[in-house]
Amino acid sequence: MLTKFSFAQNIDSTSFKFKSTSLSIKNPIQNIRFGGYFRFFGYVRDLPTMYPLSIDNYYSGEYPQQTTISVGTGYREPMMLLSISGTAKKNINFGTDLMLNSPFNGRFDNNFFGLNLGTNFYSTLTSNVGKYKVHAGGISWYKQSKMTVWSEEGFLRYSLFERAPYDPLTKTVSSRYDKYYNQGTIDQDIRFSNVAFQGITFNASEFPWWFLEGVSLQSILGKTQNNIANIVSVGKDDYCFGSRLSKKTINNNTFAFNYFESSTTVDSTSEFKRSYDITTFEFDFKFSKINIFGEVGLGSYESLTKSKSYGEAIIINVSTPKKYTLIPLQFQYSNIAAEVVNVNASFRNSSVIDLLETTTIEEGLNPTIMSGFGGPITNLGYLSNNRQGFSLNTEFELNDFTISGGLGFYSEIDRINSTFSYNHITTGLFLSRLSYFTTGYGPYGHLNSFYRGVYENVNVIDSNLVDSLGNPLFDKFYNSSDLHIKYKTKLFNRYLYVFCLSNFNTAQDFFSVLPVNSSKSFIRQFNNQIDLCYLVNENFSLVFKHGFERVIANSSTNVDDYDPFPIDATGQDLGIINYIPSFKPRNQIGNIFGFGVDIKLLNGAYLFLRHSQFSFEDKNFAETNIRGSESTIELKINF
Repeated sequence: MLTKFSFAQNIDSTSFKFKSTSLSIKNPIQNIRFGGYFRFFGYVRDLPTMYPLSIDNYYSGEYPQQTTISVGTGYREPMMLLSISGTAKKNINFGTDLMLNSPFNGRFDNNFFGLNLGTNFYSTLTSNVGKYKVHAGGISWYKQSKMTVWSEEGFLRYSLFERAPYDPLTKTVSSRYDKYYNQGTIDQDIRFSNVAFQGITFNASEFPWWFLEGVSLQSILGKTQNNIANIVSVGKDDYCFGSRLSKKTINNNTFAFNYFESSTTVDSTSEFKRSYDITTFEFDFKFSKINIFGEVGLGSYESLTKSKSYGEAIIINVSTPKKYTLIPLQFQYSNIAAEVVNVNASFRNSSVIDLLETTTIEEGLNPTIMSGFGGPITNLGYLSNNRQGFSLNTEFELNDFTISGGLGFYSEIDRINSTFSYNHITTGLFLSRLSYFTTGYGPYGHLNSFYRGVYENVNVIDSNLVDSLGNPLFDKFYNSSDLHIKYKTKLFNRYLYVFCLSNFNTAQDFFSVLPVNSSKSFIRQFNNQIDLCYLVNENFSLVFKHGFERVIANSSTNVDDYDPFPIDATGQDLGIINYIPSFKPRNQIGNIFGFGVDIKLLNGAYLFLRHSQFSFEDKNFAETNIRGSESTIELKINF
């Protein structure tokens, strides 16, 4: 919350004694607002069982010790953030965020105080011809529509045990868990479901003319996080443009036209470009209490090696009340062609390898790969291009239980590659902190880390399914299913919340409505996460977690066929002595047991303590074996 500071009182000027300087009619300090937070995050991690530390591909970060004691998450997240905003003139506002990075990580060059998202200038003009807003300068957070500019969010099913840096503080320790139980979501800051954008944003609304009643316009011109690579040289074109024209009717139905394009120069002469665009029609209306909403359109991609071509993009949702279907149901049909490419949208790119999502971790460093390119095996609600399918979701109450879940089945449209990718849902956060933003680490080079997560790529190698060049001779089919059970009761006259989330996802070369739990699936992935929250009082709560992850691949995929740590020139074997390859595919097991406390110290000041025991191993790739513990302390204060 922003707090207004004032160092002067409004007093009749006649009471002042004579001064050589004239009195100001308006005290400018009254128009400056300050706010922000201080967040101390420290952790101790111990890894008694892990990969040999002298292997280069194990750890490329700053702390390759078995026991690590550190302050900070390892990501570009400030320890303190000070937000300053004010009014320069009537209808002209400005704002900036100042950040202080953690000075306790052993590096003097990281102890600095500087801009976080840059200086933002924004102006609001309200007149008899409408309301207009302009925002320019530093980084802002923007979203337009699911297919144009939007960060994927799925169906908001996740574990609450681990806190994210952007999780806000709540009024009481129970508010976070109680809201998740009652509403199925929690408060998030402005970054949630938004995309980072730098440039000019323009909004217009509240037009006085009858034919423009309910009409609004928003547009952007600048750069998203995918337009900052400077892949040729500084100053070459790399920009995006988006616009949305929407109409809200008197019945609260909404219709909108959306457009978004991105263009990047790929040669020093600025003659050749890599670009993509998408145009959509968005709708959200009710008919006899049935809600129909979605988006349809056309998208294209072109580059130096690929001529421009268009494909369809369709997402249609139909939600029915329990009056018609006994329990609320939501049906979804999606069809996103391979030609529809947009790395700023809520669906993943699995058709153009040149557009793998990237990010720059620190100023001056090169971008790093963040996402898998093979056919993604995802949780329900996360879509991909070059794919079509259906899903069914529901949420209802049964006594003290709130039950939500669903299933989906999809198929790829074009045969592009013979690779699958999957995220480690339960163990991904811990594995990502072993080696930040790294591609191909671990003894077998299987792990690839991105922000608070890890993914793996799996290749199909069966000669009956791929040709001599590795091109697929099969079609890909996917199944996703979720089950989320929330329960609230009392234990010793204190509230107890129980959250149980299960995901089961598979990929195979034949159609199936339900997930295929057999060796016919290329990949089977099961996750189960149980969170408990016991409210001792309004200022103190106990939290517990158990997470279990299982990933099983079949014999048509990569197998363990070599020793990742052969004997070196000195005759030393850094891995398992006399290692014998299993010639079997992935068979992974992950476990997490955790407990902690949430303590409200004062209004706007919280202390969060967590301790977890974890393990991650692959029974068939024997060198993959991580066991250890991690303790964290987070002190967060809003001001």
